[in-house]
Formats: sequence, structure tokens, C-alpha cells
Amino acid sequence: MTSTDGEEYMSDQMNNAGVATGMQAPGYAAQPPAGHGYPMAPQLPSGRATASMVLGILGLVLIPIILPIIALCLGISAKRMADRGEGGGRGQAVTGIVLGTIGIVFAAIGATVATIQAVGAF
Repeated sequence: MTSTDGEEYMSDQMNNAGVATGMQAPGYAAQPPAGHGYPMAPQLPSGRATASMVLGILGLVLIPIILPIIALCLGISAKRMADRGEGGGRGQAVTGIVLGTIGIVFAAIGATVATIQAVGAF
């Protein structure tokens, strides 16, 4: 091996910036590889989650029988999607589930009270 071979070996071990590749200075621990950059952005809420929350709110105010049932079904579906990682909006889905359940309970109480009043009128 001549001095020329040694220079070629050193040039093979250097990258374009002149930094040694595959070599490590003595006494230094190897650094962990760099991360993947910026973390992923949070997923946007799915349409089902948003619709569930909106229908749950409207079900408490406008139509207390049909809309809460739809809000509950959409909320359960959107929450399952969010749990599988297929979409965001888990909080909106849970809000739709809670509001849909409250709307169904209020509708059931209203129907019970109306039935009792109707039977008592006879």
C-alpha cells in the first residue's frame, strides 16, 4: 500500500462536505439519528363528528325526537372512526353523543308527561 492508496482510502471515507463518514472520534458516544422533522398536524374533524354535534344542539332546541337519535348514531360512528385513526373530531363526536342522549331523555320525559296528562284528563 503506497501513500497514494492511503489518500484514496481517506477520500472514500469523506463525504462532499469533507466530514468523515463511518468514522468516529475516540471518546465520543454516537449520537442518535435525527427525528422525522416536524410532528404531524392534528387531523381535521370529520363531517360526521361536526354533524353529530350540530344535530345534538338543534335536537335540544328545535326537534326533540328525531334529531337527537340521528345525533347519537352519527356521534357513535364518528367516535369509532376517530378511535381507529380514520378522522379527527373525537371531542365533537362525544359532544354529539352526550347531547343526543340528553335530547332522547328529554323527549322520553316529555312523552311520559304528555301521556299522563292525557290519561288524567279522561
